[in-house]
Amino acid sequence: MLDNINYKKCLAIAVLVLLAVVSFFLIADKVSQPDTFAGTSQSIDSKVETVLKLTATSSLASVGVSAIPGDTATPIADKLADFTEYFLLILCILYSEKYLLSIIGIGVFKVIIPLACLAGIFTVVKGSEFAKKLAVKAVLVGLSIFIVIPAGVGVSDIVYSRYRDSIDTAIESAEKLSDETSAFTENSDDADVVSSILTKISESVDSLTEKASSVLYRFVESLAVMIVTACVIPLLVLIFFLWLVKLITGREIAVPIFPSKKKSADH
Repeated sequence: MLDNINYKKCLAIAVLVLLAVVSFFLIADKVSQPDTFAGTSQSIDSKVETVLKLTATSSLASVGVSAIPGDTATPIADKLADFTEYFLLILCILYSEKYLLSIIGIGVFKVIIPLACLAGIFTVVKGSEFAKKLAVKAVLVGLSIFIVIPAGVGVSDIVYSRYRDSIDTAIESAEKLSDETSAFTENSDDADVVSSILTKISESVDSLTEKASSVLYRFVESLAVMIVTACVIPLLVLIFFLWLVKLITGREIAVPIFPSKKKSADH
């Protein structure tokens, strides 16, 4: 009976050591490769490109709207200029998600999983209840951290795909408004340009102000979509995984602990 227990202990320790080695040398190197999360990276790159376009067009539209004669459109131009800061913040978050894809994988499979295996070995040898719980929590937390970004990006893509057309419309309307207000921002003594400006002043100021208001509305909507897809949804997915880990680890998880030699000898 004692030999059978020792054999099972040695087998369990060997399996845990093998898992730690495979995690450290094979899986960690694999997940650090760019191709591992190619789909997630492409999705993030698509959002980055959209945010860059929104940043550029909001700046151009702000310049064009500020050039419209009169003070009516000035508040709109100021609001459009403010969008640049928000979009830059979203851009930083997107780049952080992209870089964390490989960094988190290395941290999980080179540090957390090997440490969990070490705690598992200690559990097998000493029968420690604390080490058992620590090993289980480390594995669950590590795997949750590893999949939280791809899962968050996947969920956000569902929302992003539904509102992508409205974002494209916002960009197109801002570019069109910039073209229509370009005559106000040109510094030239050419008679044709002066005539064009006078015509726009007399015929198009109210119309351009109304279009600027529409562009502002579309950019507010686009900003809301990008905040939800780039910030809120990934955060909610992270909270969900942490809650799930807490729910699982709050219950008893059956992990066999072999009795020590002393206890076996007493029996």
